[in-house]
Amino acid sequence: MHGWEKIVWAVVVLVLIVLLIPLVFMQGGVLDLKARRRELVARQVVNRAVLLENRSLESEIRRLNTDPSYLEAIARRELGMVAPDEIIVKFHDTEVPDF
Repeated sequence: MHGWEKIVWAVVVLVLIVLLIPLVFMQGGVLDLKARRRELVARQVVNRAVLLENRSLESEIRRLNTDPSYLEAIARRELGMVAPDEIIVKFHDTEVPDF
């Protein structure tokens, strides 16, 4: 190889390096693309969880609006409500005496 051929090859290699650096390290480069893909996957996982929660809440709303026995069970359990013809009997915790 002659001296000028070495210079041409060096220039070609240098140009390729200069062109490849932005492709790898700059915004929109390979590393940035990988980070964005990881972020996309994480957001898809969160979106899926929100979707499932929304479906569960929609089902709950539907039952509250259409199922009187379900609504009654919630009122009894969470609000302590009783029917008008029911009697509430409360027992106090007492220790049984030792004989």
